[in-house]
Amino acid sequence: HVATVYNMTIRIDVNCEGPEDVVYLAGRLTGDAAQQLRDTCDAIDETFVLDLSKLLFTDDTGIEVLRVIREQGAQIRGASQFIQLLANEALGSNADDKKC
Repeated sequence: HVATVYNMTIRIDVNCEGPEDVVYLAGRLTGDAAQQLRDTCDAIDETFVLDLSKLLFTDDTGIEVLRVIREQGAQIRGASQFIQLLANEALGSNADDKKC
């Protein structure tokens, strides 16, 4: 399935890529956008990959949502060094800069 959520600050795309869903973020993860991400991820029944390669910024609300999503079993990939720096404690060692 493919779903896209637009917000003034974030774009959230969900694509089925083979055996797993991949949630792509692009833009700034703040405030209402963080809740939209949470709602989008809560609707996915299986484990999935969260691709942060186009995420430009996240605030404390976004970091908390990323932490919760990771704790629920999502794999996180593609976090830039800047996002890793902002979210180092929340994302831990599962955030990397690998590209698919």
